[in-house]
Amino acid sequence: MRKYATNADPHEENHIKSWRDGQHLGRIHIDRPKALNAMSADMVQAQHNALTAFSADESIGAILVEGTPKAFCAGGDIKSIREEVLRQPYESNPPEGHPSRRVFQTEYNQVIDVSQCPVPYVSLCHGVWMGFGMQSAHGDVRVVSEQTVFAMPECSIGLFPDVGFAHLAARMPGAVGLFLALTGKRLSKPADLLRIGLATHFVKTERLPQLTQALGLRTLKRSSTKASALSGLEPMLQQFAEAEAGESELEGLETVLDSCFLPALEHMDRGKSTVAALDALVVDLLSLAQSSSREQEKTFATEALESLQRQCPTSLAVTLRHYSEVYQAAQAGGGPLESLQGVMEQEYRIAVRMVARPDFAEGVRAQVVDKDRSPKWQPSELADVSSESLDAVFAGMPSGEGLNRDFLS
Repeated sequence: MRKYATNADPHEENHIKSWRDGQHLGRIHIDRPKALNAMSADMVQAQHNALTAFSADESIGAILVEGTPKAFCAGGDIKSIREEVLRQPYESNPPEGHPSRRVFQTEYNQVIDVSQCPVPYVSLCHGVWMGFGMQSAHGDVRVVSEQTVFAMPECSIGLFPDVGFAHLAARMPGAVGLFLALTGKRLSKPADLLRIGLATHFVKTERLPQLTQALGLRTLKRSSTKASALSGLEPMLQQFAEAEAGESELEGLETVLDSCFLPALEHMDRGKSTVAALDALVVDLLSLAQSSSREQEKTFATEALESLQRQCPTSLAVTLRHYSEVYQAAQAGGGPLESLQGVMEQEYRIAVRMVARPDFAEGVRAQVVDKDRSPKWQPSELADVSSESLDAVFAGMPSGEGLNRDFLS
């Protein structure tokens, strides 16, 4: 990017605009509104270029990322990925030069680099915030509005909730992260997003332009530590944040949610197979839906069951195994999956194999292309998901074929 692009003359590359606002704020604007800011590999590369340039500029004290009025980011460009795997099919590991390699190398390296940004990384997660939009959840400040809609719907398209959401889920209260990953549940109440730690601040829509302007005018010189910089930024953020976030949909459901989903999350420690744990989860939800005396609990269980029944069986099994392994590492406080980079390395192996399966092409067809919402999964039943097929998705890759941290250099 041009180092001194300004608000009046922003640098634009593949629907990503970037410029310096004032003396110390780097601005990145995701601008593909017709696709709800779904990001292609070229867009991710352009965003990474801007992030790299701002990070290297010692006069930049913070980075602000925003989307368009209806969406922050709806995810990755899954239609394009589908087209490429149909055009160039493969069975396990993608061949050299295959577009699926570039997609996930680019996305997952961007996730890690956001988490390692040397200055406060501030995201205005207004509107649709889903899928690859979760890259910003690894940043420092996540501002939501009353119009924010969050979800991780990947199990409905034959993929799995990726971009390091498992790393975040392992640090959320109880099993709420796994619940969101398996069901694709949408959250639209700021109180819930704050409650589980995805959001750090709630700012009303009409005040977002004022917050943006204030950040541009503020002196944001680099501090010796990012913690110090964030501490200096917090009083200004609080000037715009609402003291009360309103009602929570999840409040009051934590106990019953954990009673159903926590045994599944801990299934490895309990000696159960992944498929058996999912079967037990369905039985628990069915029992709750039929016998609970509390209407809120019955509604929760019924809706969760309906969501699980729509999902790709293999995606459910892959998601539960991955999230359980990451949760286990976080609880133990060690191992490769305790770090975000370790999680992204495993997710790269999973992702390039999941998009090669027929379920991904079929799921995207049903949800995005033809929109008939009637995918034909292979296999169609959870009981037919074999441990061998799961092992193949999680297996290590030959040397040099995994996530390459130098890919975007």
